[in-house]
Amino acid sequence: MTTLLKRVGLPYVDIVARRHSSIDQGGRTNSQVYVDPNVKVIITTRKERLQFFESNVLCLEDLGDDVGIAREKILPYIYPAKPTDWFIVGIDPGKRTGVAAFMNHREVESSVIHSIDGTIARVCALIDNAPAVRKIIKIGSGNLLLARRIAEALESRYRDKVRIQLVNESGTSSLTRKGGRLSIGKVETRDQRAAKMIAFREGQDYVSSG
Repeated sequence: MTTLLKRVGLPYVDIVARRHSSIDQGGRTNSQVYVDPNVKVIITTRKERLQFFESNVLCLEDLGDDVGIAREKILPYIYPAKPTDWFIVGIDPGKRTGVAAFMNHREVESSVIHSIDGTIARVCALIDNAPAVRKIIKIGSGNLLLARRIAEALESRYRDKVRIQLVNESGTSSLTRKGGRLSIGKVETRDQRAAKMIAFREGQDYVSSG
């Protein structure tokens, strides 16, 4: 559990919760766990889940081994969604495609994918696991043919549920190749930084040719 949280890159405290025992009308002893109300989210196992009164509980088994998706599931507990919130994915298409996802301005994932099919699958996974907020996908249009291929695949899947834009990516290719640092502590590449820039640029809404 702590290994996953370290990989996700979110602050946490490893606690031993207080137990409260009571006797029901049948004479049986019940033991449940009480946690400080300031705790935003509790991560435990399915076996121990029923010991908690609180509703803000996530089971480790439901988070899985995918660090990006786990982070995506945890963030809404720490920062509850509001009607004005949005989930955005920036894509820098190429032989090495950069993908960067944000919940508002909080980074969910930044990665490099080596195939277009893999890129589409990853973006779909991020969108499908995102909270119920506005969703926007922004695709760099430097390689317009490639950008339209990605946009068409995503548009056919989500239709009007997700807004898709093509973004002028001029200037992103001049980014230094020297590795920087991601907010979650890993070294980032030029492709990842370009995807981040694309995510926060205004673009033109994609219109399917079909």
